Amino acid sequence: MKRTTLFIALAGLMAAAVAGPAAAQESEPLETFSRADLIAALEANGAMYEELADSRSINVTFASGVFANAVLLACTDDDLELECYGTSILATFNREGRSDAEVAQAINTYNYRENFGRAYVDPDGTISVRLYIIADGGITRENYKRQIELWENSLNDFFDYLYGEEESEGEDGAA
Repeated sequence: MKRTTLFIALAGLMAAAVAGPAAAQESEPLETFSRADLIAALEANGAMYEELADSRSINVTFASGVFANAVLLACTDDDLELECYGTSILATFNREGRSDAEVAQAINTYNYRENFGRAYVDPDGTISVRLYIIADGGITRENYKRQIELWENSLNDFFDYLYGEEESEGEDGAA
């Protein structure tokens, strides 16, 4: 009995030693973002991504079919993406025959009801919904991942606001 207890205790200590650094890293706040942090958060949300060779941005396809573009911003070295204080993820949408008034109503409804992004029409007339996350003061990896998840979920509501519930089902709507 003593041998079994000793074996179980040693196995538990070994498991804690192996999991300890990974668990500690997971719970430590991020003071800045790295490309690896962004990719890990995207993967944790079931997103597929394509890193572009000639650009700092990452093309993202979320499990829901939403297409977006992600980029790290406010870096101490933009070329190397070192110590980045911001993450921006942008989804754009086609008008699909919607009038300016319908687009404005959808944007106003989104901005009033949703808290995970900002919808607007950019200067070129593109309908956009952007998420911007800052690391100032620290953010946990779980919170980083969760904000991206909640933003993606809010885009489903934006589809409904812009295209109507019947038309948005099964449509990706993104440009």
